[in-house]
Amino acid sequence: MKTEELLQYRRQLIEDTVRLKKRERVPHFSNICLWLVLDYGCRLTEACSDWQLMEKCQLAFFNKYKFDFAQTIAGLLCHPMAMIKDIGQGFYFYNDVNSTVSLRDMRLLLPNEYEQFIADLPRYTWEVLLPRKYERWPELKVKDLLEPLAEYQRYTDFATRMGEAAVTRYSIPRASAEMVGMPGIEMLCNLYTGMKGLAIDMRRQPEKVKAAVQMLESGTDAVVQRILEEPRQNNVAAFDLWLGMLAHNFLSIKQWDAYYWPWLKKVLDAVVAADKTAYIFVEGYVSRFYDYFRVFPAGHIALHIEQDDVYEVKKNLPNCCVVGGMSSTLLGSGSKEQCIARAKQLIDELGKDGGFILSQDKMISYMRDADPANLKAVCDFVSEYYI
Repeated sequence: MKTEELLQYRRQLIEDTVRLKKRERVPHFSNICLWLVLDYGCRLTEACSDWQLMEKCQLAFFNKYKFDFAQTIAGLLCHPMAMIKDIGQGFYFYNDVNSTVSLRDMRLLLPNEYEQFIADLPRYTWEVLLPRKYERWPELKVKDLLEPLAEYQRYTDFATRMGEAAVTRYSIPRASAEMVGMPGIEMLCNLYTGMKGLAIDMRRQPEKVKAAVQMLESGTDAVVQRILEEPRQNNVAAFDLWLGMLAHNFLSIKQWDAYYWPWLKKVLDAVVAADKTAYIFVEGYVSRFYDYFRVFPAGHIALHIEQDDVYEVKKNLPNCCVVGGMSSTLLGSGSKEQCIARAKQLIDELGKDGGFILSQDKMISYMRDADPANLKAVCDFVSEYYI
């Protein structure tokens, strides 16, 4: 197929699969992150501070592995390093010896600061959060921020180039037309309190947590309106919306009902009303929440499964498309024959009637997450296996 023909074939293949329609083969999604840097043969700190080198890593990955669609966000985990190198370390810790990136569960919003946080978030961020996060912040002048801002622009340019290259050179649809952010409870957890801090605050001062969540979700109505009114970009995007779930893992059902579900249901109801599709990467487990996802009609939601058994998810949520199934442990330590056999089994048993997209269960980030020969063997097999 020509480039444009292959792009539209893949996009329609994904669309039909999410709509639970039977197709001649199963789509293959790349959940590959910083692993592609290591596969290229360079160190994380080298690629994560050099956009040209990161671009070579990304394009080499597209050339080597045949995926129907992919995250083009390897740079998302490295742009903090490039941008903040002159102002402080922040959350990220890079280790070239072990080829790892660690993220510290750091508390920025202290328990006695919620009222200040809620009353004026921009001021709180500038005067409290940033000095607490970056050790050099108090001594910086405006001129010291010019280079970090320029670095952010270089990152934006890089991300744009990679998205365009994926579509125009490699016939890989954009992952989604829009990333709508996250519920307030996820923002609190990921950006301000950390998991431990949030878990404590929800028990000791739940009303302040609820008020903070409401403040952080103040733009939700505008998001819902865009979902309902904006036309689909289904000529270049695999999904209409792209979401991620993490904080649900340590919430009780009562806390889920209070803090998480109202936002998520509001957004997904809009997806259904607009006859659009949403991809959700569910870090951890989803099985506790089967009853919540059952309320949506078939053909709108794709759940990327990390820890749950994909067979059980498919059985319990027949209305949802299931993404995943390929174990990073198997990809990293199994044989090519074992990996291909696993891919064939998943496709035969879950994909014959639509509603299944093969992918890696984890975001593949470290070298042992996948053997290059295994990954290539699976990619080649899936691209040619017709059911």
